Amino acid sequence: MHIVMQIPAKVNLSLDITGKRPDGYHTLRSVFQTVGVFDRLTLTKTGADTPLSLSCDTEGVPCDARNLVWKTAVCLLGENPCGVAMHLEKGIPAQAGMGGGSADCAAALLGIRALLGLDVSDKALHGFAARLGADVPFFLAGGTVLCEGIGELLTPLPDIPECTLLLAKGSEGVSTPEGYRALDRLASPPADDTDNLLRALETRDPASIFAACGNHFDAVTDLPEIQRIRSIMRAHGIRPVLSGSGAAVFGGCTEPGQAEKCAEALRQAGLPFVRIAKTVPFGARIETESEQ
Repeated sequence: MHIVMQIPAKVNLSLDITGKRPDGYHTLRSVFQTVGVFDRLTLTKTGADTPLSLSCDTEGVPCDARNLVWKTAVCLLGENPCGVAMHLEKGIPAQAGMGGGSADCAAALLGIRALLGLDVSDKALHGFAARLGADVPFFLAGGTVLCEGIGELLTPLPDIPECTLLLAKGSEGVSTPEGYRALDRLASPPADDTDNLLRALETRDPASIFAACGNHFDAVTDLPEIQRIRSIMRAHGIRPVLSGSGAAVFGGCTEPGQAEKCAEALRQAGLPFVRIAKTVPFGARIETESEQ
């Protein structure tokens, strides 16, 4: 039996860092949105005593116990997982703030449960997801979601109208801990965006939604490649916003041909990852299923 999981990325339409707890964790308010940039995870049922295997089409991705997908199998199947072979195809860039690792983790939870017919309730699955990572529960359902606390409080919102986004990332990554430290050093925090975005979402108007997007990390992230992306997007009338702590930048496109023209300019500037994608109202899900 084979199952292929379709795994969308996410962007943070807003990201406000609202405080820091005594234990060092930062609190936030953010609106997550799944988008049509995909990883794929193929799961194949093997013998009950055949040890777990994991492969990946992308060089440098660990295919052992360091990988969140492997850790997910351990959560569901125990310390010596058996009965599943998995192959991961990466379309979501690493160190982008687009949730690739967490999304793959959610896909593995859903895929292994379906492949092996495990008696694991949705509630129990969400419990596993929360233990594996703060963003993982979001990807079990996806869509448009308000995220609060340290990432554990999720409130589903009405799905936004299908919108076109342009996404770009350079070759550099961004250190999330350093980003938080830089925000902590600011004399005054950046203005919050989430409340304005929530009001804009009620209008159902893409232009109003994109105008209200924002991210506190934009105030402290100035890598040359990110600055280049911002400059090119602004020159094409697109408002650039970081996703997560970076290093991917996205912008909403409302004019015909706007995304294509800007995408071509970004590629000519040498950016290795440039994608035009639609917002999607789903998280990790079964794309195909076969008994063969």
